[in-house]
Parts: sequence; C-alpha cells; structure tokens
Amino acid sequence: ELDARKENAMERRIKKANFPERRTLEQFNWNFNKKIDQRKIELLSTCKFIENNEIALLLGNAGTGKTHCAISIGLLAAQAGHTVFCTSVKRLSQRIRLAKERNTLDLLFKQILTSKLWILDDWGVVTMPRDVSEEIFDLFDRRKYSSAMLLTSNRAVEEWPQVFSDPILANAAIDRMFENANIILFE
Repeated sequence: ELDARKENAMERRIKKANFPERRTLEQFNWNFNKKIDQRKIELLSTCKFIENNEIALLLGNAGTGKTHCAISIGLLAAQAGHTVFCTSVKRLSQRIRLAKERNTLDLLFKQILTSKLWILDDWGVVTMPRDVSEEIFDLFDRRKYSSAMLLTSNRAVEEWPQVFSDPILANAAIDRMFENANIILFE
C-alpha cells in the first residue's frame, strides 16, 4: 500500500508538472551530437541543483536536445519528490495575461512559486509586453531562495534584452538568471 501511494503521488506530480511529453535521459541519443557535455547533464540529473535553488541554462541552436534534456531532468525531479512547473515562455506569457484578466494572478503565482523546479522552455522566442515582463521579473525575483529553475533558449544571450520591452527590467531579470547559473552549451 505504501508503494502504491508513493507511485500515485509521483504520477500526480508528473501530471501536475504538465510536461509536453515524457522523455528520459536513457532515450537521449548522445551520439547524435558529441559536443553536448554529457557529464554536466548527468550532474544536473542528480537534482542537487534543485536542492540548492540554483539555475541551469541550456543554451544553443534549435534541434540540439535542450528540451529533451530539460524534460528528462524534470521527470527525475518529480520522481525524487519535487514539484515541477513546466511550460514554454510563450504559454507562460499567455497564462499570465489570462490570469490578470480573470483576476487569478495570485493563484497562478502560488502554483509557480510553490514548485521546487521551474522549467521554462524556449526563452527568447517571443517578446513580452511590459505588463507580462514585469510579472515574470517579479517571479524571478521571488524564486531566488525557494525554487530552482531550468531554462532553455536558442537565442544568443546578447539578444535576450529584446525579450523585454524595458531595458532596465531586461538587465535586472537577466542578472537574476545568470547569478550562480550552471550553463551548458548545446552546439
């Protein structure tokens, strides 16, 4: 009965994380791209960065395996007992806008802020309007001591300020992303 409860709790965490699909590191073809630092990905898969509320940035070109690795690490985190919030930045922006319209932003923030790991996929794909970028900055600022974050991006870091409509807000948010970040390049 205890094993069944553990299994059910794990399945609830995985479902609540809203992963777009289930992918494991065992399914990842390391031979497909020898430039990926397998050792660094495997170190992240231990979930120690989550326990220390750190940030992992998976940066590189599209189609190099960043999302696969991020989802795999998220699944491992859920299996280890951590709550995970997984979304693309575009969907997060849409959810923030909708929550503001419905006056439920507090509920959305509670869901995000109570998750031990945030996975934000495709950072920099969409430019955020000022009201959304302010809320995302607030999330990043509040995350610092309570949650870990895993962010993927296929845009050059130099282009990241363009994601925000306000350059001061952009610099502050980017500063929070790179503070004690584990950076893995996918070439």
